[in-house]
Parts: sequence; structure tokens; C-alpha cells
Amino acid sequence: RERRDKVRLIAATNRNLADEVQAGRFREDLYYRVNVLSILLPPLRQRPGDLQLLVEHFLGSGWRLGPSVMDAFERYCWPGNVRQLVNALERAKILSDDTVIRLEDLPTDIKATCPVIAKLHQPSLEASARTLALPS
Repeated sequence: RERRDKVRLIAATNRNLADEVQAGRFREDLYYRVNVLSILLPPLRQRPGDLQLLVEHFLGSGWRLGPSVMDAFERYCWPGNVRQLVNALERAKILSDDTVIRLEDLPTDIKATCPVIAKLHQPSLEASARTLALPS
């Protein structure tokens, strides 16, 4: 028998659903049913000011970061976003000998600078040329 309930659906995706509808990979009718309110949350690499706050929050009380750890976090591009940050902190806590997270406790990839970050801070020559081009 039929039963009515109030339901609120909250979903997240890393894809642009409007583009997916246009490409035929997502049903248009479903898109209009679920797209009541969209919230765009940029990736962590585009929100460097949030990184310190998130680290402090997920690090928890009684834990500290050793030298260079925050620098390594800030240089990293975080393709896994906040989930990856949380997992990196949890891993570091497990590997730490005490309550200080050191560079050697971090995953290898986080200790390396991502190429994405370098691209964000250095405009390409083509982009610079377009910026400087005068209209004819």
C-alpha cells in the first residue's frame, strides 16, 4: 500500500551534471528532480585559507604539527580534497611516535609538490600573450 513520507535527498558529485545531461550521460528528468539547490564547493587546492583551519579541526586536541608539515600541506594539490586530508592526518597519527606529526609520518605523495599547484601560480605563456594582446 502507498505510504507518503517527507524525504530530503542530499547528493554530491565531482561532475558538472548539466554538462553530463548535455552529453547524454545523466537523465535530464532526474537532473531536474534533484537539482533544487546546488552548492558549488571549490576543491581544497583552490581554498588555501581553509587548509590551516581544517588541519587544526581534524588534528584534534593534544596533537601538534612538526616543522615543515604545514608547508608540505600547503604545497600539495589535494586531489582527494578533505577526505584525503583527514586520511593523511589519521595515518600520521598512527605512525607518530608521540603527539607530534612529523614530515616522515606523512604519505610520500604529500611530501612532494604537485604540478597542479605550480600551474595555478604560474600563468602559461599563451595566457600571458592573450592578456597582453592589443585589439586590432
